[in-house]
Amino acid sequence: MAPRMVQQVRRASTGKGAYALSEKRETTRAQNREKIEAAAWTIFSTIGLDAASVRDIVAESQVSPGSFYNYYGSKEAVFDEIVDRLIRRIREETAAARAGAGDFEVMLFEAYLAFMNLILPMKGGAAFFELNQHHIRSRLFGATQIEAMLLDIETDVGERIEIDRLSPIKRHILISVLFASGTEAIFAAFRSGVYDAGDLAGFLTRLFTHGIVSAVHPDLAKLHE
Repeated sequence: MAPRMVQQVRRASTGKGAYALSEKRETTRAQNREKIEAAAWTIFSTIGLDAASVRDIVAESQVSPGSFYNYYGSKEAVFDEIVDRLIRRIREETAAARAGAGDFEVMLFEAYLAFMNLILPMKGGAAFFELNQHHIRSRLFGATQIEAMLLDIETDVGERIEIDRLSPIKRHILISVLFASGTEAIFAAFRSGVYDAGDLAGFLTRLFTHGIVSAVHPDLAKLHE
C-alpha cells in the first residue's frame, strides 16, 4: 500500500484529521463571530440600529456576506446577541459584588458601583446607549437573562431584609425598581456626560435605604463605603 494511502487510512481510523478540521472550523467560526459583533458594536455606536444595515456591518467586519448570514439572520440578531452578552456580564459582576457585601445598604452600593464601573467606561458606550435606548429598553424586561437576574437580586435582598413580609406583587415591584433605577441612571449619565460611578451608586443607595429626604440631604444619612 502506498505511503499516502496508509496515512489516509490511519486518519480515517483515528478520526484525527476530521477532528483537526472540525477544531479549525470552530476557531474560524468563533473569530468571524467576534469580528462581526465588534463591527456591529462600532456601527450601532455610530449610527444606531435603525440606520444601520447588514452591508455596513459586513464592510466594517471584513467578513463575507455569506459568512454573516451563516451566523446571523439579520442586524437585529447581532444586536440581540450583543445585548444578551452584556446582560450576562452585568448579572455575573453584580452578583459577585452582592455576594461579598454584609448588610443591605452595603450590598446595594457595591452592586450599583459594579454595574456603573462595568458600563460607564465602555468605549462607544455613551453613543450605543443613547442611539439605541428604545431597543435596549424593549429587550430588558421579559428577557430570560433579566428574569434570572431579578431572581438573583430578590434572593440576595431577601437574605438581608425581610421582603417576604411583602405581598408577591410588592416584592416584584421592589426588585424591578431596584434594577430599573440602575439602567435609568446609566441613560441619564450618558446623556449628561457625568460619569461619576461612585456618586451615582451612592445616590441610588441613599434613595432606597433612607428615602428621598436623605437622597437630597446626604449629610443626614450614613453610607457605608
